[in-house]
Amino acid sequence: MMKKCLSVFLLLILVVPVQAKWIAVDSAAKHGEAHYFDPETLQRDGQFRKVWVLSSYDEKQKGGYHSVKTLYEFDCTHSKVRSITMLLYPDKKASDTVIGAHHEESQDWFGFLSRSVFKYVAKTICSD
Repeated sequence: MMKKCLSVFLLLILVVPVQAKWIAVDSAAKHGEAHYFDPETLQRDGQFRKVWVLSSYDEKQKGGYHSVKTLYEFDCTHSKVRSITMLLYPDKKASDTVIGAHHEESQDWFGFLSRSVFKYVAKTICSD
């Protein structure tokens, strides 16, 4: 009986979702929206970096979501970025059930402005 309880307890610990440590992107704050990135999700591959970014909106967006988590890939050498996966959430903290998703590794890389969310994230994740 004790082994069974211990097994159930360990299983419960393993299935509890890990809480992300989101870092606010203050320089890109706009009225009604906030942006964060999770440095613990950072993946490095030469000049490329992948990281999850959370965008949260005060007002419900077209499509019925209040937040979106996006996996972006950054090209640190050429200061470009592209999206890989987008997950839509009905709440501002992206903690409820996903209500929409899009996964397609975009072939379209785009540059970013010096005061954008992407510039701030790139400055942080591209430094070695």
